[in-house]
Amino acid sequence: MSVRIGIVGTGFARRVQLPALRLVPGVTVTAIASGSMERARAVAAEFAIPHAFASGEELARAPDVDLVLVSSTPDCHARQAIAALEAGKHVLCEKPMALTAREAEQMFEVAERSRGLARIDHELRYEPNRRKVRDLIRLGTIGPILHLEFVLRPYVRGDGRPQAFDAPWSWWYDAARGGGILGAVGSHLIDLCRFWTGSEVVEVSGRTATFVPERYDQQRVRHAVTADEYASFVMRLASGAVATITLTTVAAHGPGHFAQITGRDGTLVLTGETTLEVGRPGGPLEDASVPDDLWEQTASNNMWARSFVRLMRDLVAVLDGRRAAGEPATFYDGLAVQRVMDAVRAGRGVRLD
Repeated sequence: MSVRIGIVGTGFARRVQLPALRLVPGVTVTAIASGSMERARAVAAEFAIPHAFASGEELARAPDVDLVLVSSTPDCHARQAIAALEAGKHVLCEKPMALTAREAEQMFEVAERSRGLARIDHELRYEPNRRKVRDLIRLGTIGPILHLEFVLRPYVRGDGRPQAFDAPWSWWYDAARGGGILGAVGSHLIDLCRFWTGSEVVEVSGRTATFVPERYDQQRVRHAVTADEYASFVMRLASGAVATITLTTVAAHGPGHFAQITGRDGTLVLTGETTLEVGRPGGPLEDASVPDDLWEQTASNNMWARSFVRLMRDLVAVLDGRRAAGEPATFYDGLAVQRVMDAVRAGRGVRLD
């Protein structure tokens, strides 16, 4: 069996997903779509893709596409994913799932009626160390979870200045198109909280902030920045555990990705993309890291690309009638994450139960 894939989007898809798909047996990319037909044709030529389309809706109707990867900007996700599902296609939609929970609800409702598989690209569920965290929690290694802490402080250039201070304007800084650190990374961390604990978020309180009010694009045209560059929030889970998440694009120093999971009987610590440690009360942290068998095999050698390969291998296995090795995020999971993000943006305490 070969799964025929159509991809909507030529940004992240070109940089990460198309090169990564070369490591996924049993797939053929048959179509690519972009809001710019010129861009779609250029990427099609670069990757030897037979068909190019000027919209995701056109691609959704293509007869030689089985699975649609919706990798466009978030403001397009709802209409493109719905078009694909209504056309009977399987869908893997990028995160954040949508702009609002209302859009996500519409997507979920269509997915429930569709015969197609509908999943969200929360690929960190397939990162080896983060997957091991889930296994250790399930085994009771650190006892009942009391609280979880996540911090993201990004890569800093050699001169010590965060890239975000003078990065050129793009859709990433436009809230109307779904830009911002909360959707880009916060969505993954909310999903990990639910994935690790098996518990729903029932209460949220938080804030977002923008620190650079205007940016110039590549043509030196000035634009207002409307998307969040910082987000901090607290979540209470149905289990009673508390989770805190702080994300910033402008901090000059920090560990990159960091997470600490505190249980009654021990602690798990994730640092960066490759290190997992486990500790008992009164004892030191000990290395429990899992080697990544895809290290340096993806064009972008990072946990996002490597984990995407594993997620796609799992989807192909399911479509081929084989058992999944992991637990990909469903449209229900995407909707649950979207509700939390809407609550954070509301800027006040919100109960979700």
